[in-house]
Amino acid sequence: MFKFWWPIGLIILSSVGYQVGLKEVSTGMDPFVALVVTYLVASAVSFAIYFIQGTGEAGWKKDIFTINPAALGLGAAIVGIELGNVYMYQAGWTVNTAFIVSNGLIVLALMVMGTLLYGEKITPRKILGVVISMAGIAAITLG
Repeated sequence: MFKFWWPIGLIILSSVGYQVGLKEVSTGMDPFVALVVTYLVASAVSFAIYFIQGTGEAGWKKDIFTINPAALGLGAAIVGIELGNVYMYQAGWTVNTAFIVSNGLIVLALMVMGTLLYGEKITPRKILGVVISMAGIAAITLG
């Protein structure tokens, strides 16, 4: 049971820290400087965890040549997400509204992408969920 749920806990804890950090960075700091520092820290932590795993020098040499090209696109997407979030907070969005609105719309976009790119099925239950989410977004942004 722990193995199933601990990643969700990590995501929740990290996402809260992420949104609070972005809100703080959005006031009085150049967003690109913030991203440089962010990625330097993220890289250092990632390298440390990778090497602590014990893959060794032979593993590193082998792994570096098996990088999936999608990792490059993921890196570019992360920059876009972070810049968008910083500018969203600079524009005046509040933490409790911005996250809900952006993630609700991401769910809608991912449902379309999942259907078009991966052949995932859209069920009446999923459509109902999207309708409820969109109603919630409307209530939050218009209310």
